[in-house]
Amino acid sequence: MTRLTLSLMTLATLAACATTTVEPNAPTVSSRDVDNAMFEAERIAALPFTPLSDLPSGGVTYRGHVGADVSGDAQGSILGDMTMLVDFGDNDISGSVTNINLIDPNGTPNQRFGGSLGITGTETRGDLDAFASGQISGVDNDGFAVESQMVLTLDGTVRDHFNEGDAVFGSATGFATGDFNMDVNGVFFGTAN
Repeated sequence: MTRLTLSLMTLATLAACATTTVEPNAPTVSSRDVDNAMFEAERIAALPFTPLSDLPSGGVTYRGHVGADVSGDAQGSILGDMTMLVDFGDNDISGSVTNINLIDPNGTPNQRFGGSLGITGTETRGDLDAFASGQISGVDNDGFAVESQMVLTLDGTVRDHFNEGDAVFGSATGFATGDFNMDVNGVFFGTAN
C-alpha cells in the first residue's frame, strides 16, 4: 500500500511539473512604436538609390528595424531592432537583430522573444545580400516555453537620406522552425548614425 501511495504521489508531482506554464517576456514596444516603424519603413522605401559613384568608401553602421508579417504557429507580425554594419571597402555585411517583439493581428504587442539573429552577408555596388539567423524563444498560446531557429534572407539596396548612402532598405523573408513554426515576410530598413 505504501508503494502504491508513493507511486501515485510521484505521478501527481510529475503531472504538475508537466503542466507548469510560464509567463512570456513583456513586450518592449507599444502600438505607437509599431505605427512609427511602419511610417519610417515607407519613408525610407521611397528614398532614391545611391549612385555607384556616391557610395561610401569605408564602414557605415545603419540602425533601424526588421518588420514583417508572420503566419503559422504565431499570427500577426514581428518588429525587431536592427544594427547593420556595411563595410564598403571589404564588401562585407555584419550586424544583429535584437529585441524581437511579436505583435498580434490587431496591432497590439504580445511578447518579446528571447534570443537574437546574427547578420552576415556581402555588399556589391550598393546591393545588399545577407542572412539573419539565430535561436529565438517565447511562450506559445498554451503558456509553454518554446524555441525555434529563425533564418531570414535580407535583400536590399543603399539609399540617400540626408547624405549619400546613409540609408538601407530591402526585403526580409524567411521562416522559423522548431517548437513553433512561422513564415516571415517583411522588410528591413535603417539609417546611418
